[in-house]
Amino acid sequence: MRLSITSTLLGPGTSVPPGENLSYCLKLCREAGFRYADLDFGALIRPGFPLSGEDWEEQTERIGRQGEELGLSFDQSHAFVYRTREWTDPAVDRGLYGDRIRRSILAAARLKVRWLVFHTADLDAPPDDGFDKTRAFNLEYWKPFVGLAVRNGVGIAFENLFMSGRHPRYGMTAEDLMNLVDTIGDPLVGVCWDTGHAHVAGQDQPASIRLLGPRLKALHVHDNHGRPKADEHLSPYRGTIVWPPILKALRETGYSGNFSLELKRATAELPDALCGDMLRFLHRLGRYMIEQAEAG
Repeated sequence: MRLSITSTLLGPGTSVPPGENLSYCLKLCREAGFRYADLDFGALIRPGFPLSGEDWEEQTERIGRQGEELGLSFDQSHAFVYRTREWTDPAVDRGLYGDRIRRSILAAARLKVRWLVFHTADLDAPPDDGFDKTRAFNLEYWKPFVGLAVRNGVGIAFENLFMSGRHPRYGMTAEDLMNLVDTIGDPLVGVCWDTGHAHVAGQDQPASIRLLGPRLKALHVHDNHGRPKADEHLSPYRGTIVWPPILKALRETGYSGNFSLELKRATAELPDALCGDMLRFLHRLGRYMIEQAEAG
């Protein structure tokens, strides 16, 4: 497994300007020992950030050059995604959102991203009469994006979600994702298992990982206290996830992708000057977990 960490690290109080945020974070990650960074294209496409303007292709090349200079790779990254309510919000500009998704895929291709993580579409429909409709919508909606990704050599990994409001939603379980991936039936389409989402959703994580088997292509690793809608993104061992069985399941299934720490909150409240110290600790923590998984 390759240890990775999200590129979205600094909190809203940072003194680093938006246009310099990613460059600063990548430098901190490499200095802390990380050789892989998980680019958050959703953040990078926000106004003022590098991929939001008409020069996004030039900016993508600049990110690639910095990665090469630092010795950082972007094997696994996160595409622009809809928020839950936006799937059914008539005010959302579908064309604009589609362009952001396409931009994520094309930027990923330029940066040699192997697996780009997506959220399944959520129509907020009760499972007794809505899951079939939502599944059909996902198969149709993602078809052109899957085609674009496959043509450009980028894998798509659909991520497990958690409860939305009053009821479960499509994409929460390993079974949902396995069915979606198997129906699409392309080797460049797989699953990203998010440990924090699964804990909030009350999933049996070791059993889910074993069920997914070779379909598991990416990981988001973080912790929380399992409270409804409380996706805290804590560092491992700071919440209530029991990690040894999960690490054992990863070993048993032969998972060899990125072990990506999605820890946006780990540095969000820290002064910029202390973020490097936290990242060095997180690198040590991630290496410890991988060693535990590999040693059995």
